[in-house]
Amino acid sequence: MHPARRRAAASSDRHICLVLFAGAVRQFDRWISGVSMIGAGMKSGHFSGRIVSLDGLRGLAAMLVAVYHLPVIFGFKITHAYLAVDFFFILSGWVMAHSYEERIRLGMPFRDFLYNRFARLYPLYAVALLAALAVTLVKSRIGATSANIACFVPNALMLPCLQDDGPTFPLNGPSWSIFVEVSINLIWFFAVRMGMHGLRWKLALHLCSALLLWGFAVWMNRYLTGYESDDVHEGLLRGLLGFTGGLLLFQCRMHAWILAYFAALALGVFAAFYAVGDTVDVIPLGLVVMGVLPATVWLAARLRPAILEGQAAAFLGDCSYAIYLLHVPLAMVLQKPLRLMLPSTGISDYIMKATIFTAILLVVSSISYRLLEVPARRWLLRWLKRDLREPAAGSLP
Repeated sequence: MHPARRRAAASSDRHICLVLFAGAVRQFDRWISGVSMIGAGMKSGHFSGRIVSLDGLRGLAAMLVAVYHLPVIFGFKITHAYLAVDFFFILSGWVMAHSYEERIRLGMPFRDFLYNRFARLYPLYAVALLAALAVTLVKSRIGATSANIACFVPNALMLPCLQDDGPTFPLNGPSWSIFVEVSINLIWFFAVRMGMHGLRWKLALHLCSALLLWGFAVWMNRYLTGYESDDVHEGLLRGLLGFTGGLLLFQCRMHAWILAYFAALALGVFAAFYAVGDTVDVIPLGLVVMGVLPATVWLAARLRPAILEGQAAAFLGDCSYAIYLLHVPLAMVLQKPLRLMLPSTGISDYIMKATIFTAILLVVSSISYRLLEVPARRWLLRWLKRDLREPAAGSLP
């Protein structure tokens, strides 16, 4: 065949493939739309009310983190369950876009935004930190702990404790991601205020964060962490990638093509690590972070499966923040009594320890939500905004 005809035929084949792919995406989008409109609480193409499915998934992810941190209680360890933190960051981007983006665009004062985030995050954060400090002080009296108590001061300000070596939040390790969350939230507020809230901006920010994170990962031949003093930047990159991904998913919540976008990025990560010779360690993590987690959020929000829309899912969603922040302090208190009560390393004793600990954790988390988080948030907002109720003459709205 003549070279010109061969090139024309190849071009025609590529065009046909693209047309077929675009048609398949449109058909999938129509099917998803038809399914999700039934009983999903959607009106005029917009999501209305609470998306219980996402709350339930957040609660399950928090429990995965607890299992990951406490193999001595649960008897096993889910090796890569720390990716649940990346899932939290994606959910955070979605929720913040849903709750605040329009308000920020319309002129929400930074002070109001800061007050809202502080009232939501800090009360339980402070209680969990104080609980961990109290247990640590008691244990230090008998020489049973070596945690750096001096880190309490920066940690109480939601700042990392930068030591020569060691974790940035030694008293309550999971708190590192709350620091990342707050940092990304503040940056995002000013980005939206500067007009960086359109689809093109979100695509650009997400692509840049993906290139940065996976560039580092390829260079180091491992996935990023973020909880040690020498890798704070890694945690911020994980937060930025997840958060911008959540913003993008919410922006494209009615368009199935966004799944193809994330699938393409996942394949790109696969290709990058395959090119440098990694086929086992990091590639599966890249496929999960760039493909599975975003698709899970988008599909759960669109389809709202019945199993994730019930009272159990709503309960887990309410308890998720407390599960995440309280499982370490609670384990510090209960680990020794459980070991004395059930000293065997057999499977039956581990099942009993896991059952008892999980039940106590859920009860404490539920109490925290109802008697601490919700009332403290309302009280703090009333107290912090008391000077905003009657603005002075000539002040800005």
